[in-house]
Amino acid sequence: MNRYKAEEARKRHDARAGKTESEIESIDREDALNTAISKLAQEIHIQRYPEEYDHYSDSIADASDRRNGVSPMSAEYIARIAEKRLKEGVAPLAANGMPTSDDTWKIACSEAEARLRNDTGN
Repeated sequence: MNRYKAEEARKRHDARAGKTESEIESIDREDALNTAISKLAQEIHIQRYPEEYDHYSDSIADASDRRNGVSPMSAEYIARIAEKRLKEGVAPLAANGMPTSDDTWKIACSEAEARLRNDTGN
């Protein structure tokens, strides 16, 4: 078990120490809901803002360009994405095509939380 997993297991155990069975069940439900929210938020983010993942498919030359502040994407694509992000009210991408803030993540997390909390009645 690596250090991160060991630390997470310790925190999980400590959070449940001295609790009643119903309190533990409540904590477990909340943990499961938070995990589901995180997973759904990631799915929403990938679906709504795929431009923030373009760098995953960069070639060595493209990655080098990004490091030097140049986006390897076409001018038409850059303009289309800039317009989309402006309409949605999120920060534009940097000159190298990378996100400059976490506002898109906040939107995705809020949407995921709203969906799942409404579904569960919490």
